[in-house]
Amino acid sequence: MNHLRFGHTAITWPNEAIEEAVSDIAACGYWGTETFGWVLEEWESQNRSLLALFEQHQLQLTSLYCHLELTDSSKRQDAIDKVMEWVDLYLKFQGPVVVIGGTMLNRASFAISDHASAIILTLNELAKRITDKGLLCCFHPHTGTAVETEEEIRRVLEGVDSRYVTFAPDVGQIAKGGTDPVRIIQEYYELIRMLHLKDYIGGPVKEDAEGRQVDATGFLGYTPLGMGSVDLRSIVQYLEDKKYPHYASVELDGNQWSPTRKGNPLMSAPEAIRTSKQYLERLGYRNFKIT
Repeated sequence: MNHLRFGHTAITWPNEAIEEAVSDIAACGYWGTETFGWVLEEWESQNRSLLALFEQHQLQLTSLYCHLELTDSSKRQDAIDKVMEWVDLYLKFQGPVVVIGGTMLNRASFAISDHASAIILTLNELAKRITDKGLLCCFHPHTGTAVETEEEIRRVLEGVDSRYVTFAPDVGQIAKGGTDPVRIIQEYYELIRMLHLKDYIGGPVKEDAEGRQVDATGFLGYTPLGMGSVDLRSIVQYLEDKKYPHYASVELDGNQWSPTRKGNPLMSAPEAIRTSKQYLERLGYRNFKIT
């Protein structure tokens, strides 16, 4: 079992610590990373070369994450145009994938039946523009957004134009949203062009008296690989059996505002990415970069 190549996203660190993230991820032997469109924009506005940082550490920006408003048709064009500004900044990095997610919303009053057509139209239009740039556009369901549950995932994936919209499942996010990620990976495998490999502590999301999520780990309830409840072994084995040719990015969400993260986090970001690498090594992976 050594076919898959693993990156690690930079979200485990604060956005302003991208230099530390790139250095640590490269030193750990991961093949690439992912950051946000607005991080590229900030560096560009400061006339700083983020590309030079990546070249210094011989790390590829294997994907760019961008989010936008998916449900409000009146904001569609401005939202798409903003994402395309970030995509244009990404071109110089020569990475293959743009990952697209929705912005957060009030799910208590949300019904997919009211918004599916708007979501699908926005994704199709955006993905066509991204593919015209020679890049892959991969939709990424995310808890707290318009596409979280199994019903929402299916409704969108079965409605989009698969010539342009592909799939970037996050197995931890899918599990946290109450769905079996193994089944989703198997059923929608042909659409997958990027995958976030993430573990989740398990169980329903708990909230405090003020309605805020109780963060047991300091990483929004997620854990380094092998410390949670997600059946990662089955997911990785399935991808191996299918000879999955694209990147898989290990991910552990940072939560810089969490009292747990500030007080007693599960572990530091560098220790977390090493822990995930050690889990993959126990599964038989020895194909990390030599550093």
